[in-house]
Amino acid sequence: MRLLRTAADLEKLINENKGRLIVVDFFAQWCGPCRNIAPKVEALAKEIPEVEFAKVDVDQNEEAAAKYSVTAMPTFVFIKDGKEVDRFSGANETKLRETITRHK
Repeated sequence: MRLLRTAADLEKLINENKGRLIVVDFFAQWCGPCRNIAPKVEALAKEIPEVEFAKVDVDQNEEAAAKYSVTAMPTFVFIKDGKEVDRFSGANETKLRETITRHK
């Protein structure tokens, strides 16, 4: 799982993964629910290697957070073939797994 430091890093990741599902976890260091779900997201990344997982710290990468209109953390944005196909906010592991299964 990569930490994307700039909006350009996110665009590069999207361009390198055409045809694959990308799950972008927008988080903040100070966000309790973000810290709680982080190990579960890491485990999913290992369990489902055909899906590309990435993290964006909204305080360090405000441009990417603004581009995707992220206002709550954690927010998971699902991208495939360069387009957003789904999103949700909240530390819900079951919903995360279901959304990945639906789009991969």
